[in-house]
Amino acid sequence: MKDKLTIVIPCKNEQTYIAHLLKDLQQQVGIGKTKIYIADASTDNTRKVILANKGNLNVSIIKGGPVSYAKNQGAKRAKTDYILFIDADVRFFSDYTIADALSTIQQKELDLLGCKIKCYDNDIRAKLGFALFNMTNAILSRFSPFAVGLFMMTRRDRFEEFGGFPDKYATSEDYFLSRNYSPDKFTILNAYAGQDSRRFKKMGYAGMAIYLIKNFINRNNEDYWNKLDGSKYWT
Repeated sequence: MKDKLTIVIPCKNEQTYIAHLLKDLQQQVGIGKTKIYIADASTDNTRKVILANKGNLNVSIIKGGPVSYAKNQGAKRAKTDYILFIDADVRFFSDYTIADALSTIQQKELDLLGCKIKCYDNDIRAKLGFALFNMTNAILSRFSPFAVGLFMMTRRDRFEEFGGFPDKYATSEDYFLSRNYSPDKFTILNAYAGQDSRRFKKMGYAGMAIYLIKNFINRNNEDYWNKLDGSKYWT
């Protein structure tokens, strides 16, 4: 895997979450010495947690910042054919998720691959919210690809061709990048990456739904995105 894939993790003040991700990554089959760039902009103890929990992973901590900047900084260092972007609060339900994703994107000659989302805490409303999102995204992605940024694998040459993640938007950078890809060259892996319910709790369950619907309705409204307050979503 190390000769084919580079992993990039944007990170800011994730001392509560990053250890879980690193432990899950150590269990991923075939990961070996695959290069992992953690683009960190933390002001808490996140870096100490990374160093204490990286184990034998081939981790380098680089300068981070806003989410698009952080992801692009990691991607600039990649030399492999494929890049996988993972959020710092992700957990895996299978030890084969990354290996299966890499195998799928290669065998099917795809440019972009995403993953379904599952809530890993006991918040029923968040579980239902993620399930509804998965169903909706499966339908809409037939026409407009959307690889959610928590697990987004792309061919590096296509990523560079499209200019990477757009840094002019406060949020939804994954959606705007995904839209550049052909639906015929995209798939959603039949596997889950996990997140908890913290964003639902931050924004409110109805608030999250309204936020996503408004974003979709205004997806071509440049003025809307220029004025959007990203702090409503990001912690």
